[in-house]
Amino acid sequence: MKDPYWKKCVLCADSKDVIKRIPDNSIDFILTDPPYNLGQHSTGNIPLPGRLAMNNDVADWDMVDFNPEEWADEFIRILKPTGNLFIFTSYNQLGRWYNCLDHKFDTSNFMIWHKTNPAPKIFKAGFLNSCEMIFTCWNKKHTWNFISQKEMHNFIESPICMRPERLSNPKHPAQKPVGILKKMIGIATNKGDIIFDPFMGVGSTGVAALELERRFIGVELNNEYFDAAKKRIEMTLKKCNKSNVTDIFTEDDTCMVHEPLVGMHTSLFALNDFFKADMSAAQPVYIDRQSNLSPIIKWPGGKEKELKHIIPNLPQFERFFEPFVGGGSVFMGINAKEHYINDFSEELMQLYRYICKTDKSFFGYAEAIDASWNKAEKFFQENKVLVDVYLGFRSGQIDKDSLKKYIVNFCSNKKKEIENILDSAFRSKHCIMCKEFEKNLFRKMVRMRELEVQKHELPLEDLNDNIETAIKSALYMNYRNLYNDRSIGLDNPPMHCALFFFIRNYAYSGMFRYSGKGEFNVPYGGIAYNSKLLKKKLDYYKSKALLEHFNDTQIFNLDFEEFLKTTQPTKADFVFLDPPYDSEFSTYARNDFTKEDQVRLANYMINECPAKWMMIIKYTDFIYGLYNKDGVNIRTFDKEYLVSFMNRNDKKVTHLLITNY
Repeated sequence: MKDPYWKKCVLCADSKDVIKRIPDNSIDFILTDPPYNLGQHSTGNIPLPGRLAMNNDVADWDMVDFNPEEWADEFIRILKPTGNLFIFTSYNQLGRWYNCLDHKFDTSNFMIWHKTNPAPKIFKAGFLNSCEMIFTCWNKKHTWNFISQKEMHNFIESPICMRPERLSNPKHPAQKPVGILKKMIGIATNKGDIIFDPFMGVGSTGVAALELERRFIGVELNNEYFDAAKKRIEMTLKKCNKSNVTDIFTEDDTCMVHEPLVGMHTSLFALNDFFKADMSAAQPVYIDRQSNLSPIIKWPGGKEKELKHIIPNLPQFERFFEPFVGGGSVFMGINAKEHYINDFSEELMQLYRYICKTDKSFFGYAEAIDASWNKAEKFFQENKVLVDVYLGFRSGQIDKDSLKKYIVNFCSNKKKEIENILDSAFRSKHCIMCKEFEKNLFRKMVRMRELEVQKHELPLEDLNDNIETAIKSALYMNYRNLYNDRSIGLDNPPMHCALFFFIRNYAYSGMFRYSGKGEFNVPYGGIAYNSKLLKKKLDYYKSKALLEHFNDTQIFNLDFEEFLKTTQPTKADFVFLDPPYDSEFSTYARNDFTKEDQVRLANYMINECPAKWMMIIKYTDFIYGLYNKDGVNIRTFDKEYLVSFMNRNDKKVTHLLITNY
């Protein structure tokens, strides 16, 4: 497809397949009329006295269970930041469109199309169906061509589509008048803009677009409707008498491709060329941005769940830069020609380096830790006598002092077995296993009994889970003690990194917290972590897909500003920013990020960084004030936190999505 002056592309295909081939941020206006799902509520034909029954069905295609949620993210992905989205809908779908789109745009609203000649009600038992709703969305810099206040009413009035405009063969029950479509297109687009209708029907949107000198991409799955739409659009082009028209779907077209998708001539492959012809050679090539790779490690504030907001709003770019990489949700989730990642946590970036080069020592220690987790479970299975001891304590056969004495003797007699849970490399270090076994078993049994007195007796399965938790908590505490041993970090970095990796996976909610002495002091995660193993994660670290992702990755451990000045992203690149939040609890891994750092970051990104950038951060007045500047776009979304540790965070907060594009 070499002609940059193309006017239309009509496809007989499934829109779900086509939309995946449309590049990010390439469509100016989505104007469409998807199924309403009213057919499933039809009462069938209505009997009339002395005449044939009136057909009350809509169409077979409207019986399909249409889910707006399946389309929202793709609509957002392909729409330009300046674009608009108008969706004809009905009362039963309006709320669903609102729920999946409202929070992703700066503004959502609705219009009403009032039909001056609706179908009559034979029996006067309800309102006429004289109104149709159009759900609308846009962002701050969208195209808007109002001339007067009168034009700005969200109310359009016209007759329903009638002959000669309305087709009789094939008859489409939802055919829209070209006049009202032209009204919307005129308001929401400029000449030469690209309009996309994934549910084209018989092509009315295409006719309206071409008559207003816009470009049109339409998709229709039904063969009859597609043929009718193609014919109408070709006739419109002839009327317009444009000499620079490119028609890629006539029978003698060399770009025509026969695909088995629907058994008709389509050109999904030509669609890719279609867009390339419309792009400057200086622009970066579009690639599939989403990698579907998992994060490297659990990390506070990880953005895995926010990828649904991030990926649809990505710009075009070549290289990817992330100054606060954290657990790597975004780095691992996005493909680029090259990746440059950084974090101020030395321990974290050491982990990235060991993974990148598949360091044998690190993996050896991590696998030994994982093996000990299995041995701890085996120890519990072989010592179920501990459950019997608790049952004796519950029934009053032994008191608290006798319980403590039993546990001390048990651990003393089993000392060798308990220490053998550890690999020899870890046994040679300061081992506190027996001490932690005594402490955790006694504490857990006493706590269990207190809860039973307050509430009810625990079933046997819960008793087993709790005592196994006490054993695994003791093992966790031994490893936590080794992690806090600074000499290991100096003498044996791979072992210390393996301990760091373990702690990040088994600490309560993956949290960071350090004592006044600088020692990590978050407890074990609890029962839910008992069956967790590291093997799957370690296998992932060695996987071909992950290692290929690291092939073109450079890893840094610098202050964010030093990182950006060292790597020098250009206008063709993209920087993703997930800095610590503006809060009293903004210390990650003993690295403070102060308000002065927030100011420094904002000044650098707004005034010095030439690359396109996006930031996701919790809303505060301070942060909003830093970025509420000319050339910066700010949108919001809500995020539900799974954990609110010691009431430090509100569980539901508003987040900002900030971009300079």
